Amino acid sequence: MIKRHTIASTIMIIAICTIIGVFFWISYQRINEVYRDETQITITKMRKLFLKDTVNNIIQDITLDREKERDYYQKNIDKRYETLLSGQNLPEKEYTDYFKRWFASDYSRDINENEWTVFLWNNSSKKVIYDPADIVKKDINESLKTVKAQLLYYRIITHGPIYGLIGVSRKYVDNKVKEAVADKIRNMKFGNGSYIWVNEIINYAGGKDYAIRRVHPNLPQTEGTYLSTDMTDIRGNRPYAQELAGVKAEGELFFTYYFKELNSDRISEKLTYAKLYKDFNWIIAMGIPLDDIRQYIDHTNAKSMAAVRGQMITLVALMIIFVAFSLFLFLSLERLYTKDISRQMELEMNKDVLSKAYSRRFGTLELVKEFKEFKRKRITDTAIFMFDVDSFKGINDNFGHDVGDKVLIEIVNRVYQVIRSSDCLIRWGGDEFVGIFHGLKEENSVYTAEKLAAAISDLRIQQEKEVISPTISLGIAYFDEKDESFEEVIKRADAAMYQSKKEGKNRVSLYREPFSSSM
Repeated sequence: MIKRHTIASTIMIIAICTIIGVFFWISYQRINEVYRDETQITITKMRKLFLKDTVNNIIQDITLDREKERDYYQKNIDKRYETLLSGQNLPEKEYTDYFKRWFASDYSRDINENEWTVFLWNNSSKKVIYDPADIVKKDINESLKTVKAQLLYYRIITHGPIYGLIGVSRKYVDNKVKEAVADKIRNMKFGNGSYIWVNEIINYAGGKDYAIRRVHPNLPQTEGTYLSTDMTDIRGNRPYAQELAGVKAEGELFFTYYFKELNSDRISEKLTYAKLYKDFNWIIAMGIPLDDIRQYIDHTNAKSMAAVRGQMITLVALMIIFVAFSLFLFLSLERLYTKDISRQMELEMNKDVLSKAYSRRFGTLELVKEFKEFKRKRITDTAIFMFDVDSFKGINDNFGHDVGDKVLIEIVNRVYQVIRSSDCLIRWGGDEFVGIFHGLKEENSVYTAEKLAAAISDLRIQQEKEVISPTISLGIAYFDEKDESFEEVIKRADAAMYQSKKEGKNRVSLYREPFSSSM
């Protein structure tokens, strides 16, 4: 009887263990599939965000560089114009020579290849006096009309019947920016086999020679070659056709294609983000291989499978251990869940509810930590920015606090588009914000701050029939060896911000000793 009971119990335990084992195995397989899928989706989303942010930063740099170059040439032409006015008392012949000396240089027949576009003519006789680039063909008025349409900026100077044009070609300035951006892209270094490349569209209809490869850091010998939408990758896909169709329809797209790795016969799949910069007809693209994602998932899965096999052997052999392990697992999961909830609550406490910047509580802790790090290691390249919104009270008074809140949210969103992921933005109070920028040397701080201020000033917030264009006043300060707490650097940043506010809207001030009286 006892023997039969023992056998029955043994069979029952074996049956229970087998059922549990089979159920566990099936459940694990399903969980493993979900894990693989979700892991790939999560990592892919992160990489898409990285690709998109990097390309958009390049496009933002192009816009800023173009504005800088255009401003430079406009000021330069105005200065030369003022200088030429000083020779108004000279006789016509001497004035003509005086004009020529200012622009003596080698000239191409294409004005887009010359830094300066200049020529002199007698407006009474319509006779050309000086035309180094041979831009006047037959009729001076028609030539002027044609040339002016190609110029970014120009001035006309007169000396009696003598007229002179000085200007700069829009295409020359853009070509200069293109060369600078291309060099910048070639010098960029990324991990995981990533790089940026640029194709210039010649024919939006596609087909043979529809584009030129302008920049390709991995294959510099191919720069200048023509591309065709009929070109295929290793698997027979047509990535150029897909890319062109995407940027024509939406201006940007994500897509994948297969390629042979550099200096290897290995074929990899690459995730790519491409965006059209219409002013240059440039498709700026960045890609990153996907194979390492699958390798990571497969490696993790193989380790999990080995662990599961060991657990199943233990499960079948020792029911008591299985029950104990299940109880332990349940308690562990409960602790993990509680820990996750606590972490989520802590994250919510660290964020400002309205703006989604970090809260003052979290910011204070970060500043204390940065100050201790400074005292310990004497790290002197951590910049502390402080800014507030100019005339914010007027926005609240004129449009209401809901609109004021919307302005703060838009400003924080724009700041996050400009700053790096390693930088920290804190809502210090009201419309006042503090930024912690690591690795930002003092000589680069004002440029970075002006870039941030310019990005905010570009905001246009539509409110019924009016448009709100917020600006900021921004101050910069650094930790000092004499500081006894982080509050002192905040005071200096506040003093610099006050100084910039006195100087006018959207201004930036780096703290200097003369400001100390305002603290």
